[in-house]
Amino acid sequence: MSIFKAYDIRGVVGESLDADLAWAIGVGYTKFIAQESGKSAPLLVVGRDMRTHGDEIAGAFMQGCASAGARVMDAGLCSTPMVYFACAGAWLGDNAPDGGAAVTASHNGPAYNGFKLSRKSAVPISGASGLKEIEKLALDALAKRAESSTDHAAIQTTLPPLDAESWQLDAPAPGVNATIWQGYANFLRGFKLDWPNAIKIAADPANGMGCLYPSLLQALGAEVTSVNDSFDGTFPAHEANPIKAENMQQLSALVKESGAALGVAFDGDADRVAFCDEQGDILSCDLITALIARDLLTREKGAAILYDLRSSHALPETIKQAGGRPVRDRVGHSFMKATMRKEECAFGGELSGHYYYRDAFYADSAVITVIALLNLLGASDKPLSVLASEVRAHAQSGEINFRVKDVTSVLSAIEERFSDAEIDHLDGITVSYADWWFNLRASNTEPLLRLNLEAGDSASVESNVAVVAEIIGGERE
Repeated sequence: MSIFKAYDIRGVVGESLDADLAWAIGVGYTKFIAQESGKSAPLLVVGRDMRTHGDEIAGAFMQGCASAGARVMDAGLCSTPMVYFACAGAWLGDNAPDGGAAVTASHNGPAYNGFKLSRKSAVPISGASGLKEIEKLALDALAKRAESSTDHAAIQTTLPPLDAESWQLDAPAPGVNATIWQGYANFLRGFKLDWPNAIKIAADPANGMGCLYPSLLQALGAEVTSVNDSFDGTFPAHEANPIKAENMQQLSALVKESGAALGVAFDGDADRVAFCDEQGDILSCDLITALIARDLLTREKGAAILYDLRSSHALPETIKQAGGRPVRDRVGHSFMKATMRKEECAFGGELSGHYYYRDAFYADSAVITVIALLNLLGASDKPLSVLASEVRAHAQSGEINFRVKDVTSVLSAIEERFSDAEIDHLDGITVSYADWWFNLRASNTEPLLRLNLEAGDSASVESNVAVVAEIIGGERE
């Protein structure tokens, strides 16, 4: 089924995804976790985003899990990092879940929904580590649907309480599980350092799950001005994808209008985040990784920091200068999380706005990244624009997308044309010369080739992009 992607499952509801298929995926997921855990009745936690069909798709998925024997905890409305927190289950002790599912299509439009699936301890399941097997189990379950019961077990909505002395913060919206919210809010509070004064933030959650966070950031001591801050699965303001510049314009204007120290934009399920500085200028996500890494390394000398291969060379240079060990990886949250664990990295970042934390189950969290930047600004007398300029050393193209008919032939043509360069194939093809380099890779979520190019100055970037683009051909998006 085409809805099974490299990192997760996504499809158009009513076309490639419906309640029957969601039920079958729940069955397949449960059987997969049961096989791995050796438990006939694994404990699974399921949360969903605010999409209009979220109740239907999540409900069918949970019934599929229950009919296959799972004990299901309904986490209600959740950001994806909240599902990771619930899946890691530190507050449940020996009763921690055996797996977790976020019912979401991330930044995709309102017609889409899907699933991000995890093992115990929030370890992701990707196409290379179980999704293909789950697909087979789901297809088998779908074929046998008439023989199955959908009410095998009840779905649990009341979860074990937290410590009575924990920080109390009311759930910010109906449908949010109070226990999960309280637990996550207390967990996040552990990442906050001392801020001498309230820092003003402009936020644009794009009507997605990031709408949970303005009230939490305010409770932590920030001053928050926000737009598009109520749940709406139709995304009326703009696409919930902050990596596209056009989706950052409203935030940029709000930063300048409000005099905020930074602007914060979340994607649909709030596992990714992008930033504007105090002037409203969009900051590349690898610069944010460099800033947080540099700050972290003042406290953890020698720590390993992970980055994806599209990132500016300024990032590993900054990590080395700060006394850290840079670790380069291919693109994709499941690959990054596996390498985070393998290399025992303290922190990592992707150019797409995913930021990963050892102390958050090696998973990504947008709101922890906001807190990390607030910590950095709270300890500095410099504005964010100046701090960013300190780690910006090269000119970048940004990610340029091309729609082509034959990805393989294009990549072969690129390798032949630049055969005199240093070439590696960790992810797509990376071509490196002494004074410029680029990576060209096929998207894992869309039928596109993605180009990222870096050189010494903007003129060199422009001329080299023109050379590479002519070889790629196709339609530029």
